[in-house]
Amino acid sequence: MAERPIRAVAPPVPTVAGLLADPSASFAVKAVARQWGARDCVDAAIDARVLCEVFEAAADRMTGGAS
Repeated sequence: MAERPIRAVAPPVPTVAGLLADPSASFAVKAVARQWGARDCVDAAIDARVLCEVFEAAADRMTGGAS
């Protein structure tokens, strides 16, 4: 009998509502999601990427390596 190909299941598309309902999400992330939820999503995504770069660089400096 031939084996069936394994079908990849796409992960669920993240949403603000899903993030707010996630018990593992931090209170800080939920606060930003609530505040930014009504913003233009492109502007919010750009700002989030900038923050990510800033804090990844800070973590790299603190740990002496790439994060």
